[in-house]
Amino acid sequence: MDCYKVIVNEKDQFISQYTQHDHNLMQFYDFDPNKDESFKTRMAQSNNGREQQLANVIRQYMSDLSLSTAQARALEHLAQGAKVVIGGQQAGLLSGPLYTFHKVLSIIVKSSELSTTYQQPVVPVFWIAGEDHDFDEVNHTYVYNEEKGQLTKVKYHTMTPPETSVSHFKHDDEALMHVIEHYFKEIPETSYTKQLIHDLKDMVRLSTNWSDLFKHLIHRCFKHHGILLIDASYQPLRELERPFLKTLLKHHLEVDRAFREGQDKTVAHGLPQMIETDTNVHLFLEIDGQRQLLRYQNNAYVTTKHDGEFSEEDLQQIISQAPERFSNNVVTRPLMQEWLFNTVAFIGGPSEIKYWAELHDAFKTLDIKMPIVLPRMRITYVSPKTKKLLKQYDLNINEVIEKGATDAKDRFVRAQASETVLNDITQMIAHQQSFYDKLAREMSATVDNQNLLEKNHKIQLHQYEYLKQRYLRNIEKENDISMRHFNQLTSVLHPMGGLQERVLNPIQFLNIFGWDMYTSSTFPPLDYTFEQIVVEI
Repeated sequence: MDCYKVIVNEKDQFISQYTQHDHNLMQFYDFDPNKDESFKTRMAQSNNGREQQLANVIRQYMSDLSLSTAQARALEHLAQGAKVVIGGQQAGLLSGPLYTFHKVLSIIVKSSELSTTYQQPVVPVFWIAGEDHDFDEVNHTYVYNEEKGQLTKVKYHTMTPPETSVSHFKHDDEALMHVIEHYFKEIPETSYTKQLIHDLKDMVRLSTNWSDLFKHLIHRCFKHHGILLIDASYQPLRELERPFLKTLLKHHLEVDRAFREGQDKTVAHGLPQMIETDTNVHLFLEIDGQRQLLRYQNNAYVTTKHDGEFSEEDLQQIISQAPERFSNNVVTRPLMQEWLFNTVAFIGGPSEIKYWAELHDAFKTLDIKMPIVLPRMRITYVSPKTKKLLKQYDLNINEVIEKGATDAKDRFVRAQASETVLNDITQMIAHQQSFYDKLAREMSATVDNQNLLEKNHKIQLHQYEYLKQRYLRNIEKENDISMRHFNQLTSVLHPMGGLQERVLNPIQFLNIFGWDMYTSSTFPPLDYTFEQIVVEI
């Protein structure tokens, strides 16, 4: 493998502005990600005193995994007060889109760089957002079928989707194994395929809930880098969170007010509103197996699906006795994460970084410093076949990553077309317009005549456009192989109108390189960067 950086101009310029010291954005974050001073400050911060307990919880959570030497060492460092670089993601089917792996890679790379720079351990931590309950976001993935030249959606089907956290959802083993078989039917068999299928099915059997398969998969691919994993819904973690849950409940009105005011500020400065929620408590409570959002009204706490009311004392007692019934929402999760860990930097996707801006005042209200917020690295994989096609048609990879090969395909078709034919059609349209204008002057200006003339004119123009498009379509048919090549380039490098990493699944590439794909012996060394990375595989 080899890698290099390219410049890709995305439609959304937020990340570019954020990483280029945009003052309009920097006011909503405590640290500038470009300044060394930001990292010096965070590395020198005092610890919160919870590191030993937290290390024990993570060790317990990972006890069903075969820890690598690097992971065991990371746990020791964490217990001794090491700072962390952290990021997280929902537990997607077969890990979900590639960007999940790229987020893990970003965490690993940045923590390693900081360890080297400051000559002290910095631990990589990946936070599994298992408390989320929106199953439709995680129950499917996509695979590119090269033979058919198209993307295929692979979905886990169930008649009883979870109404509580996905980490409390026990999948059907057979149904999940069928998903694995379906996925691999869409890609060619390699020397690694049988082993991958065997190991994935073993992971399914070992998994006690939906998030477990995700956990096993991330661990298998990145354990040698020392990555530590924790599920937000893990009960021992929730017990450790008990004091801060009580704080969040006690001060929920202040937190909500600060969040709303902060959000108003970001919108006033031209940023899009990212968080939409009508709660003023920002905590979920599990009632009768359903994860329900709490709201405070008329001096009582209520939920939308439960008729009863709770007092603050009721909820504080539940936190004391069964904290696992509570979970955070999008507003309180970052606050809880920062309360738990001694964080140098949080690594997130574009949407996460945007909504963290809306939380700036909420952090201040609880006297918590927001960590350095960094964008995850963006990576696109280019196969030998893709590289060959780019060269064959003399295409700039930046352009294809940015907007696909549709424009290039149109240019190719135009180049094959007769300029004489296209010019003649253009002249026919001009003549038609001239005749229309002449008739419009000569015909009596009655409504019926005007309507008749206008209708006929549109029909004639439509016919000329039809003639042109059919002519170009016939050229496409004559160059069918080239058309398929352009479509393949778009499907691989700009699938579904976006970046490859937002659609394709890592299994597609593990099938080429096996489980060792992301080890140092196979994957090229990376430096943390804000630029788009291209990896030639």
